[in-house]
Amino acid sequence: MQGSQRPDRRFWWKRLLPALGLAALPLLGGCLPGMGWSDDTGRAPLAEDNDGSPALNRSYKTNFLSFQSPSSAGSHPAPTLMPDSGPSLFAFSTFEARRPSPSDASLALALNTTEAYEPQAITAAEALQNFYGALTRLNAGKRSGAAKIVHLGGDEIVDDRFAGALREHLTSRFGNAGRGLMLPGLYPVRGMKIDRGGAWSLASAASSASGPFGLSGVRVTSAASDAWLRFTSAETAFDWVEASFMTGPQQGTVAISVDGEMKLVPTRAPNVSQTSIRIMAKAREVTIRPRGDGEVTMLSLTTGTQTPGIVYSNAGVPGATAMTLGKWSRDFAANDLKKLDPDLVILSFGKKEGFDDDLDIRDYEARLRLTVEQIKSAVPGASLLLIGPPDAARLPTFSGSGGAQVCRALNPQEIAGYTRLLGRSNERLGRWHAPPRLEAVRSAIRRTAAASGAFYWDWAKYMGGHCSIHAWTTVNPPLAAPDHFTLTEAGNLRSARALFAELMAGFDGYQRLAAAKAAPAPQAATLVIAAPPKAAVKKRR
Repeated sequence: MQGSQRPDRRFWWKRLLPALGLAALPLLGGCLPGMGWSDDTGRAPLAEDNDGSPALNRSYKTNFLSFQSPSSAGSHPAPTLMPDSGPSLFAFSTFEARRPSPSDASLALALNTTEAYEPQAITAAEALQNFYGALTRLNAGKRSGAAKIVHLGGDEIVDDRFAGALREHLTSRFGNAGRGLMLPGLYPVRGMKIDRGGAWSLASAASSASGPFGLSGVRVTSAASDAWLRFTSAETAFDWVEASFMTGPQQGTVAISVDGEMKLVPTRAPNVSQTSIRIMAKAREVTIRPRGDGEVTMLSLTTGTQTPGIVYSNAGVPGATAMTLGKWSRDFAANDLKKLDPDLVILSFGKKEGFDDDLDIRDYEARLRLTVEQIKSAVPGASLLLIGPPDAARLPTFSGSGGAQVCRALNPQEIAGYTRLLGRSNERLGRWHAPPRLEAVRSAIRRTAAASGAFYWDWAKYMGGHCSIHAWTTVNPPLAAPDHFTLTEAGNLRSARALFAELMAGFDGYQRLAAAKAAPAPQAATLVIAAPPKAAVKKRR
């Protein structure tokens, strides 16, 4: 009898253990990675298909961007220039081709395994040696020219937001050697008043317009003799001005007036190319006028002084992404970079890309690396600084008033099913949250920086990480607009101050290392061994 009962006991234990395990799952679920049950109390389970839920408003991608508080975020004046969508003048590389986007599940897997492939970050003192060397020589009075910076980016630096504040910090410490390269009359910039009149057309690399484009990423064109562009320095006078134009069979003559002194520049040529003219004259105002004998296409304007200091060129194109740089005409952009001869090139992109739910992250990273390599090839002596996008969030249109008060990062399950959940207006996403590809874009930029020997500055980490944008909207004064996408002037000023502090901390570290290397090596101490005293010899008597 006893022998027959033992198998029965083992049988019941085998039946009981799985049941106990299933009963314990609800208790353990809140502790398991990715389950998120403790974060989503009362919400519908992820696997549920709510067929009766309201249809998704397909305009959610733009609705959340368009909501902006005029008092805190400001607004851009609508430009009077008309987009140019004419025929392509150049055969570009395959930057316009798109490969099929990865699924949300593959993106979730990539995000979960990112940490395992994170490269070692490079310190500022190591990555920015060439730039810091230029600053050191500038401080010591051993540099005849200026230390030059070129900053390329999108909406974050348009209107000199963020970049203008960073420029002021740098010029306050090291001196101001001029305004540098500017877009041709598109948006206002600090220290320069820009006016225009007559009919001008605008072509931007950030739109569907075809090239060619130089480093500025835009061009303006007019054939009317009554059209004009005027640049007036609101600060000190400049010592020289350089204007860049496109040449070609349809181009005409442009009149350049520097404080009233006019010079005619022909831009007609057999082939489409680029020409620049530099005028050495101490002045405060430059006027550009077509003569009416053909089109005049302006690419950029650059001003500078003969005094030591910083020249900070900001080429922020509205709506630009890192992909936009692929529409450069390589010869134009390389020529612009070589003329500017920067000691530091800054790239700040990623926020707009991060809100593109169809973005192929691998393709994006490959193109970004190619662009960085092209910049390094054009100006091999320049240091590189890559800035990750600031924190930002979206609120789907189906969110209720309660969800509008909450910001919480997506969990792995929500990332894996993001498209389906969003398409069904699932209430699990009815809150402020960063879109799933924003952090993936940030990681791609960070890896690119490490691979190219560049310094990476994590803007979002400085802000406080995930959902810090939500807190920035509530402080007084607000550091971010209610759209959770745009930083206010106060937010940009604080961010620029933080980056400047980090750059200067790296500069101090670089100087300490340089001083240690320059110090003479201590000489080895010489051990002197005294000769033993001679033994006393008794004289014989």
